[in-house]
Amino acid sequence: MASLSKLVKSYKNKKMEATKSRRQSENRLHSTLSLKRKSSSGLSSLEKKKEAALTKKEEISQLLNQYTAQRDSVQRLKAAAEGRLKLDEEEKERIAQEMEFSGSPEDKARISEKMKSIDQKIAELHSEIKQRNAAEERLAKQIEDVTKSKSKIDLQIRTHAQSKPVLLEQLKSSAKAEEMLRSQVKSKMKQEEQAKRNLLKITERLAILQARRRKAKRKTKKKIKRKSKINRKTKILKKSKTTKRSKTRTRKVKKHKLKVKHKAKTRTAKRKVKTRKAKRKVKSKFRR
Repeated sequence: MASLSKLVKSYKNKKMEATKSRRQSENRLHSTLSLKRKSSSGLSSLEKKKEAALTKKEEISQLLNQYTAQRDSVQRLKAAAEGRLKLDEEEKERIAQEMEFSGSPEDKARISEKMKSIDQKIAELHSEIKQRNAAEERLAKQIEDVTKSKSKIDLQIRTHAQSKPVLLEQLKSSAKAEEMLRSQVKSKMKQEEQAKRNLLKITERLAILQARRRKAKRKTKKKIKRKSKINRKTKILKKSKTTKRSKTRTRKVKKHKLKVKHKAKTRTAKRKVKTRKAKRKVKSKFRR
């Protein structure tokens, strides 16, 4: 019985250890699955971010090309305006020299009209060049901003490209670990089930043995009760026999005494009758 209870304790400990190891394996499997999900979701989000970055980069590249084309056209127009301005300034100098050497008032009036038109053209070209400079500065600022955003997007794409193999490696390693841990969990569950069955068998054996012991105890108790009852009955019988003997003796004595008393009463009654008869006879004689 003691050895069987020790076996029960050992099987309980084995079952607890199997359950503990199974739970540990399941926890490792859950962590591996979460890592796998994270890596797969990270890869999918990385792909989405990469696609979004590429589309944004394409848009920025188109915008940059547009801004650079506008700047180039502005620079060409500016250069053309500067060239015309140079020619007009040269023409103005020539007309000024003509005006110095002209003698007739008609020539001076004609030359002054030319000078006015050239001055007007020069003013227009100055304002055009000023506008072109402002447009060039604005486009240069836009191009700078766009190039900065493009460089940021390029950096994001590079970081995505660098993090992708890491996530792929995590996904592969987590998939391998998942296969291994799933088989490990299955084996641990089998061990736990075997430990449960062994514990159930040994507890059933222990319960049967305890029931037999209880039954044997009840039988022994019943035997003891029976013996005690028999002993009591024998004692009671012995006592009853002794009391019966004493009672029979007392009864006999009483009967004998009663008989003696009865005889004495009958004798006295007879005597009384005789005396009465004698008295009657005497009375009758006197009467005669």
